[in-house]
Amino acid sequence: MQFGAFFVGQRPLLHEQYADESKINPNPVSRTDVEVYEDILRGAELAEELGFDSVWIAEHAFSEHSIISSPHSLLAAISARTRRVKVGVACTIVPWHAPLRLAQDLATLDIISRGRLIVGAGRGYQKREFDIYGLDIAEARDRFIEGMDIAVRSWTEDTFSYDGDYFSFPEVRVIPKPVQQPHPPIFMAVTHSPESVEIAVRNRWGLFTVGSSFFPASPDADQNLINLYRRRMLEEGAAPDDIEVAAVRNVYVAPTDEEATELLVPRLQWAGDMGDFLRRPLSDVVRDSGVRGYEHYVQDPFIEPDLVAERGKEGMAAIGSPEKVTAAIKELEQNHVTHFISYLDAGGLSYDQVSSSLQLFAEKVMPNFR
Repeated sequence: MQFGAFFVGQRPLLHEQYADESKINPNPVSRTDVEVYEDILRGAELAEELGFDSVWIAEHAFSEHSIISSPHSLLAAISARTRRVKVGVACTIVPWHAPLRLAQDLATLDIISRGRLIVGAGRGYQKREFDIYGLDIAEARDRFIEGMDIAVRSWTEDTFSYDGDYFSFPEVRVIPKPVQQPHPPIFMAVTHSPESVEIAVRNRWGLFTVGSSFFPASPDADQNLINLYRRRMLEEGAAPDDIEVAAVRNVYVAPTDEEATELLVPRLQWAGDMGDFLRRPLSDVVRDSGVRGYEHYVQDPFIEPDLVAERGKEGMAAIGSPEKVTAAIKELEQNHVTHFISYLDAGGLSYDQVSSSLQLFAEKVMPNFR
């Protein structure tokens, strides 16, 4: 099992999800933008010191769910302040970027980090972000496929031209090239769609699962995407040891379950309200008109509380004593997860709060898997 530290960069200050005054904010934490970024940089250094294998940050825009809207810049700073850990964005929202620019930025990051970059790639799910950027979210999957095709060719071919549905350009040499050959490892973010699993399988990319790793919420369901991914990879000839699945969980480790729960409950309530606020517009559009590529989106546990009940509240988190968190990770390990990614700063946790959890995780949890 590999272990990653994931910083989302939440700043519960404006609380836009409570604008309709129908809810009371359970987590009135005020943090400045500078404090959020400084805490992430310090947290990344600590994660390396404690023996984590990777450090991840998010990419989002226009909400306090994450104020990391320029992730490649922040990842360059993390790369410069660390020496060993792998570094990645979970995930770069490919449809937002000009593919040639994206390929150059990521190659530069691989150089700066001396070959430590992991490319986390996804197509996005927040309709509000796409609307503000002037993009049609119904085109997200096709833009993702075309953008990643261009990026990979930029890294692996000396020169090439392109004539696609969204991007066309003449013969070009894209430089610099990444340190890792033929290119850095790629993990595709997949949360709902079997069609997305097929894209990952076709390209032999790793699977990066966000939120609940099981959609539908029950791990025994036929549509379990991790099981589907593993079966399809084996059918396509992948060796079992080459199949990589990363799962993200809200994580907080404290000496007792009660201490961890008391600290996290209001923060997870805030994060859950924000999740509903951000996911609901796309879910409503899917139900009303059927946005192509997001047909399975309405099965999101943030939108359908019954799915949370089916999976169980613990299915979205690993929060509590070292023993409880260890048990949660062992369940994921039994379900073919190879990389456990700890979502550390839910609801605006400070560096001091995150660091105590990180230290306990490193001392009491990780040794059970190594």
